[in-house]
Amino acid sequence: MIGRPTGRRSRRLLVVVPLALAGLLAAACGGSDPAPGTAAAAANDLSGVTLRFGDQINGVRSVLEASGELDDAPYKIEWSQFQGGGPTVIAAQTGGDVDLGVMGETPVVFAQAAHSPVTVVGAARIVDPAKSNFALVVKKDSPIRSVADLRGATILNSQGTVSQYLVAKALEKGGLTTDDVKLVNLQQGAQAAYDRGDIDVIASGGPPLAMTLARGTDRVLMTGAGVLPGVNYLVARNGALSDPGLSDAIGDFLGRLTRAQDWYNAHPDAAIAIVKPTYKVDDTVARAIIDLAPLHYVPIDRTVTDTHQREADFFADQGVLKAKIDTSTVFDDRYNPIVNAVAQGRPGPS
Repeated sequence: MIGRPTGRRSRRLLVVVPLALAGLLAAACGGSDPAPGTAAAAANDLSGVTLRFGDQINGVRSVLEASGELDDAPYKIEWSQFQGGGPTVIAAQTGGDVDLGVMGETPVVFAQAAHSPVTVVGAARIVDPAKSNFALVVKKDSPIRSVADLRGATILNSQGTVSQYLVAKALEKGGLTTDDVKLVNLQQGAQAAYDRGDIDVIASGGPPLAMTLARGTDRVLMTGAGVLPGVNYLVARNGALSDPGLSDAIGDFLGRLTRAQDWYNAHPDAAIAIVKPTYKVDDTVARAIIDLAPLHYVPIDRTVTDTHQREADFFADQGVLKAKIDTSTVFDDRYNPIVNAVAQGRPGPS
């Protein structure tokens, strides 16, 4: 656990390993026989556990189900779908309604500053750092040709989301401040406002970005490549992590999701069959969504935590956060062995 005592974590590492990975870890540790309370025993004890997951547009669920990774899950999963990004998932976790959810990194910065009871337990990084799954977009005929032209523009600025960070970095790059533009905070209806012309610049990411660009009426002003950390987080409710059954289920779920995401990346043609009905698009747009910026799960290490700290420091320096925060305490690396075991089977660098 980064920034926390490691004794408790070291006693739990084998407990949370999914069945399919237990043999790999045993081999890595010298092939010792599994002790009572290891992965196999833990999996058998999870039949009464319900893991409540906060998803967005069925993104995680569709990949897991299509890859077959949930076929033998030893616990029940209760799915909830959220609009408005990570802040809405964190609100549900704070209220005790969701145990685990997926989001970008920025919501976690503000959640920690607000003392929300959540912790990052998994991280998925963009495979190719030259790509990004977020961008600032304008109409093709917009007079805004560079970030220096943003002065006086009306910009979507969804507070507490990755979009807020990208907008802030774009203004900094253009030598501007928030006083030079009009920021609009919309958690819903942003695309419609942009299409009507009420917003000049929209910050978009993931499938909505690919879908917008596929229309042929818009262009990218600036991507998040080299600016954003390029990670998605799996975030757990602290109360779930302190519950033995839920904690074990979270580790098992992360292992399944890590394998499922690798399957998704390796089988883009098969993935089209998932993406089309999920986002209600044709084959061409589905492929654009898949190819936008593939992710894979990586261990939580300094490459993850240092970029997160820099983002938090940026918001503090900008006065968005009242004070600087030590972000190392919002990460828990107890499940790293699970991710590492899957990553060992990947071709090339992980």
